[in-house]
Amino acid sequence: TALAHTFIEAPAIGQLAPLIDGRGAGELASIDFLLEALEEAVELALSRNLNLRTQRYSRAQARLRIDEATGIYDFNLFGGLSTSKFENPAASNLDGADVQNQERSVLTVGGSQLFSSGGVAGISVPNGRFETNSQFSLLNPSFDSGLDLSLTQPLLRGFGRSATEYGIEVAKVGSDISQQQFVFEVISTIQNVENSYWNLFAARYALTVAEESLKLADELHSNNKVRVDVGTLAPLELVQSEAQIATRQEAIIRARGVVGDAEDLLFFYLNIDQGEAWSKTIIPDTEAIIDNPPADLDAAIATALTSRPELISQQLRVQGATLDQTFFAQDTKPRLDLKATYGLSGLGGDVVIRNPDGSVASTIPGGWSDAFEQVTGGDFPGWSVGIELGIPIQNRSAKARKVIADLAVEASKDTAKQLELRVTTEVRAAVRGLETSREQLESAKVSTRLAEKNLDAERKKYDNGLSTAYQILQVQDDLTAARYRQVAAVTGYRKSIVEYNRATGTLLASSNVTIAD
Repeated sequence: TALAHTFIEAPAIGQLAPLIDGRGAGELASIDFLLEALEEAVELALSRNLNLRTQRYSRAQARLRIDEATGIYDFNLFGGLSTSKFENPAASNLDGADVQNQERSVLTVGGSQLFSSGGVAGISVPNGRFETNSQFSLLNPSFDSGLDLSLTQPLLRGFGRSATEYGIEVAKVGSDISQQQFVFEVISTIQNVENSYWNLFAARYALTVAEESLKLADELHSNNKVRVDVGTLAPLELVQSEAQIATRQEAIIRARGVVGDAEDLLFFYLNIDQGEAWSKTIIPDTEAIIDNPPADLDAAIATALTSRPELISQQLRVQGATLDQTFFAQDTKPRLDLKATYGLSGLGGDVVIRNPDGSVASTIPGGWSDAFEQVTGGDFPGWSVGIELGIPIQNRSAKARKVIADLAVEASKDTAKQLELRVTTEVRAAVRGLETSREQLESAKVSTRLAEKNLDAERKKYDNGLSTAYQILQVQDDLTAARYRQVAAVTGYRKSIVEYNRATGTLLASSNVTIAD
């Protein structure tokens, strides 16, 4: 009969501690040890685990790439300053000088702005000064100024928000994927810590069982000695009990080695620095008592398909492949751009009035302010509008990129389906494993109780001369094996719950862990 709730009977920490490393309760006070609750171990691992540290850096970089991509909308301010001087020999009498000298300085400031439609608007304000020794120059020096507005708007290739913000959307998808990768790493860390925690619990529990087994063999050997001394038992019986004591001492030595390995693995996942802490003894301080209802397979599968970070990551990859497909599809179109300009210009400077022989008769002062007033007054406007068409013959590169993107979309969708099937299989296995370990636990508890009763009965028979020391040792071995199976069942059930929560994507919630991005 399947029980709605299962409670695991396990020794409390107060029962387990006095048996650690074979020391008695009186010696325990002098031992350096760490009492670790499971929640504390998980919290410590999440704050110190090196893999998570690395993932935090990657996560921060992925978020910053969105800011990097959004920079396409930053206003671009530019400016330029140049000066030049030329001396040219006269080529005709119209040059106005035998050797014509020209000096020009230009200061230009402006900016440009990208819009979501793909168009780029620009503004520039050129200002120049020109001076020459030509007698035919009416304004000398002359000052020119202007205001130029321009717009270039793609009409086919590169048109629209999807083309303009392609890099931003790719960065957002990449950031979301990195978030799911971080979630996956957190889940893996929790699973590793919890499994290693229960492995250590099992190792310490197994050490306790081995020490209890040695205690039973010692008691039997002491009783055998008394019987040999009074002549009711053959001395040969002592050899059997002594051999069993040696065998069980070997089991204790092996169990202590397993405890040390389990402690080191837990230290590794907690990223505890080498040093004094590694010399301490870790005692799991969480009771192995479980209140876990039977799993609903259909509900578990539905939860997993919406919660597993691997599936969410793959769906995001499908989204990213679709972005590529859309972008490279429009890249196969011809280039057709609308270009429009509008400008205002002005000119000012000193007006030079010359005599018939070319000498300067008088000068009417002027300057840059004259040119600026003409610009602001809109005295000399000008505009242009045009269409520019570009058709790449064959266009093989763009067509190939489009087909590659199409194939990538189909491949990513197939991968998502395959991953959904794998997740479904994992959930089914996890539910089956959970129920199997639940049944094994109940069976192991019954087996242990029967083995204990069997040992009591065999002792009574031995006291009445109806059994031998060999038979007692065999029954003791049966009890020890049953206790080992119960240890494995207890921790196996706890690890089955961890695997079930991982498979269904609920391990974070079951561990009371939330991720603030």
